[in-house]
Amino acid sequence: MIKARHHWFYVRFFRFYTRWMLARHFRRVILKGQFQDTGRPVLLVGNHFSWWDGFFAHCLNEKLFHKRFHVMMLEQQLRPRMFLNKAGAFSIRKHSPSVLESLHYTRRLLEDPHNLVAMFPQGKIHSMYDYPVKFEKGPVKILRGIEPQVRVFFMAALVDYFSHPKPSLTLAIEEYQPTDSIALEDMEEAFNHFLRRMIQDQHE
Repeated sequence: MIKARHHWFYVRFFRFYTRWMLARHFRRVILKGQFQDTGRPVLLVGNHFSWWDGFFAHCLNEKLFHKRFHVMMLEQQLRPRMFLNKAGAFSIRKHSPSVLESLHYTRRLLEDPHNLVAMFPQGKIHSMYDYPVKFEKGPVKILRGIEPQVRVFFMAALVDYFSHPKPSLTLAIEEYQPTDSIALEDMEEAFNHFLRRMIQDQHE
């Protein structure tokens, strides 16, 4: 697997680049939800519908979470773009023995209260109209046994054009508090309930 290798130049560059890209391509960015730091690491779980998703997670970290940013990427997508590795990207290779190494590495990252890890457990890009969202087992395997020390936040990214040539972007977060025994079905159901409410809010 490829581990994150933060480099000060790339971290600063992507801080600027993310702001510039979103300002250039979106009419406005609306943030919904609140975060108060309690000194615990954050696992950010989002819907995966576009090339933009890592930028969306990075934007939320810059605006709300203010932690050391990490994002899990498929290895075949990260390897040709290794500069992303210097800004916090690390890899997972599906259907490979190295999956366990990637999951263990993520758990280690989530032992540090200064860290945020963003992941998109649908496993690949889907249409934003695919509903309900289906998760692979990664987040549950990561959290099992360490969930009391990690805060889990759902992220919903919603894009609307209305009557404008450039779309508006809504980034919504909500904290997920799993039950005593974390289960994939419970997390999926909670995420879909959250996503459905955020979509309904867009109509109002």
